[in-house]
Amino acid sequence: MAMQMQVASPDGHHYVPRSPPLLPPPPPPPLSPPRTPAPAPAAVKKQKSPTYTQGSDAHAVALTTVSAPATASSRDDRVYHDDGGGQGQVLDGIILVLRAGAALSAFVAMALVASCRHGDWMDFLRYQEYRYLLGASVVAFMYSAVQALRKYRRMRRGAAHASFFDFAGDQAVAYLLVTAAAAALPITIRMRTAVVNVFTDAIAASIVLGFLAFAALALSAMLSGCKLSRQAHY
Repeated sequence: MAMQMQVASPDGHHYVPRSPPLLPPPPPPPLSPPRTPAPAPAAVKKQKSPTYTQGSDAHAVALTTVSAPATASSRDDRVYHDDGGGQGQVLDGIILVLRAGAALSAFVAMALVASCRHGDWMDFLRYQEYRYLLGASVVAFMYSAVQALRKYRRMRRGAAHASFFDFAGDQAVAYLLVTAAAAALPITIRMRTAVVNVFTDAIAASIVLGFLAFAALALSAMLSGCKLSRQAHY
């Protein structure tokens, strides 16, 4: 048996001290819910960065990435220098010279026909063919001079691109000149078989100049069409 310890109080009485009450045991810890396995993360598609690619592929991809905006920004330069080596500039220079030559030829032809006012039968107003030649020369001079000036200004800005208006305009004015010169030629030949004077000489010279202006504009139309077709591939 367990021995009880007696303790004497100050008044002489003996008592047995009580043992402290026993505390109840702590409650058991709550059971944690079963853990559910976390869903597997979705597969992330790895994107290949062009800057971290190794080998020659990295160099090719980097060049493509860097040169993409440069290619878009230099489209006009590639159109102007379509053949490389300045061949586009050479074509533009030839077209400019041809249009300037057509303007000069048409101006001289216009002046010659307009000066044929010698009275009686030596007046160009009496003949429909010569009036037509004068009108065609005026139109050819104005058109060629304006086109030559526009071409010169666009070449100085570095944007001398061919347009469909240039191609169609050169053909239309060239057709006008050749029909006017062809209409005035037969009557002039008949006059010169009868008499050769200042009137017939001036008309004959204006017809020759009209054919020269036609040839210049026809060649200009061919070159404009060539540039227009090459621009379509860029």
